[in-house]
Amino acid sequence: MKQQSGFTLIKVMLMSTMASVVVFGALKETVIQERLTGNFQKDMNARLLAEKGVFTAAKNLQTALSNNANLTVDELVNQQELHSGVGSIGEDTAYKARLSKNADGLLEITSLGQRYYGDANQQLVARFELQPADVQSPFQYAVTGCKGVNLSGSGVVDSYDSRNGPYSESNSDTAGHVNTVIGDSSVTIDGHSPIKGDVKASGIVYLKGSSPVIGDVHSNTGVDISWGSGVRVKGNVYSNGFYLHRGGEIDGVVRVNGNAEMKWGSKINNPKNDPFDIMYGGTGRFPSSEHVQDRVEFDNGTVEYNVSYSNAYFNKNPDVEPVEVYDPSSPDYDPARPNKECDPFDLPNNMPELIAQGDIRKTDFEVGATQVYNFTPSEGRLLATKNGRHKARNLDAKSAQIYLFDNLVQNHGVVNTTEEQVFSMKNFKLYSDAKMTIAGGDVIFLVDGDFVLDGDAKLTIKRDSSLTVFTTGKVILVASGQVITEKEGMTKSGIPSLNFFSSYSGKDGFQVKGASDMYATIYAPLTQVKLSGSGQLYGTVRGSIINSSGGSGVHFDSALKDINFGSGGAGNAKPALVFKGWAFEPAKPLSESDTTEVEPESTITNNVDDD
Repeated sequence: MKQQSGFTLIKVMLMSTMASVVVFGALKETVIQERLTGNFQKDMNARLLAEKGVFTAAKNLQTALSNNANLTVDELVNQQELHSGVGSIGEDTAYKARLSKNADGLLEITSLGQRYYGDANQQLVARFELQPADVQSPFQYAVTGCKGVNLSGSGVVDSYDSRNGPYSESNSDTAGHVNTVIGDSSVTIDGHSPIKGDVKASGIVYLKGSSPVIGDVHSNTGVDISWGSGVRVKGNVYSNGFYLHRGGEIDGVVRVNGNAEMKWGSKINNPKNDPFDIMYGGTGRFPSSEHVQDRVEFDNGTVEYNVSYSNAYFNKNPDVEPVEVYDPSSPDYDPARPNKECDPFDLPNNMPELIAQGDIRKTDFEVGATQVYNFTPSEGRLLATKNGRHKARNLDAKSAQIYLFDNLVQNHGVVNTTEEQVFSMKNFKLYSDAKMTIAGGDVIFLVDGDFVLDGDAKLTIKRDSSLTVFTTGKVILVASGQVITEKEGMTKSGIPSLNFFSSYSGKDGFQVKGASDMYATIYAPLTQVKLSGSGQLYGTVRGSIINSSGGSGVHFDSALKDINFGSGGAGNAKPALVFKGWAFEPAKPLSESDTTEVEPESTITNNVDDD
């Protein structure tokens, strides 16, 4: 029997050792990979927590903006304990978001997410731009007649900007627009009432007499220009219906979807040499040899001169953009508020509650012969009288919530209250040679009846003061009574110096007569507004039907486009946070005090998984 030397055993042991080294090396690498994977998961969980902080803070901010549309970036940052996101999920996870404003004025939400008691931390920065609410003031035009506008006499309609000074010191411009709102509502311009702006009507636009429009004419139904001479429309004519031109000149071009007819003596100038003097989608009647375009270049490259408007070249539908009007079939139509286009402030539904906030014992209020009366936002006092038989009573203001002041702060001087201060009365009358002064801030009247200014009475609104009248009855400003505004435009609180809001729905509910000028915003969408005499209105007017005659004119204050009267939930858009980008920053672990506020379990998401 041969003796074994043992070398095979040594080889086996060497191979086993080498295999063990390989295995241990693989195990070590597996452990490293496991740890890397675990760390990555922890970091991912921490990042998800940081994102949750951002989302929570953004949601809180949007809620705050919905409750108060006037909040600024600085105010949000200063109140961040109310709007930031803080919370925890389980015992070893937490997040915290804080707010700041960067050098570009953007709102930054810096959120720190923590996992495993601080073993994993991720800090995320989200930048947002605060876009304010798109406030649509109802005072976008000089004259708005929901159901129609009739302008006659010699009063001019134009515009100016009170921020640049009073009308007498400012150059008037061509933003004195006239429009209607409800379908088939016409605009009639007669006499010599020049319109320095555009005319937009859902119904027919009638241009009569010698009244020129220093702007464009838009109509959904048709444009009817009477006999006459000279320039009738300085701009262009757009009609979704017919076009009938009897005389005078159009200084721009004409675009008609329906039939077009021009009489002898009518002309289209087209000074900018547009390829088409006129385009019409229906039939055309052009009897005059003057109804031609000087030069026409056809599609085939040929050029002809003095081409008649009857040529097929002009018989093309121009697809005129319609005038935006009230439409019950529109997607945003609200059956509960069918008149919101005409009455965006929804006066009929809001006025009863508004009026009821005043003094339930309200009686008629009169200031008559020889009496001098003074109103401040907090009190009304009789200063002097020579006739004690008709002594006006003293009044103290009451607190109320005026929904149109949701976005404005009344300057009333009363501390420790955010409510408006108002005076309630059944009927208001200022007559004979009485004198009344509004001073010391923003005064508000709640009149559950008529508002009358008669005789030689004088109402003076001092600089940096205003008067806002809410009334359920008629407003009658007649005779030689005067309304004197020491400074036209808006006060420091953003309120126009004189405002009328009328919910009256009867006939001729707003009447302005006489020769006195007045600065005011007139909002009476349910009744006719009559402007007569020679007095001038500086501001704006909105009514069911506007009738202006005599020499009364309307001089639109374009500063009124920026009025921020609140709608009380009647349709103003809300401010929005617009995401602008992400960024990462080095993270620091949260302290125990940072996670004391725990988010309710019902709001916990499933974005974070256990290791």
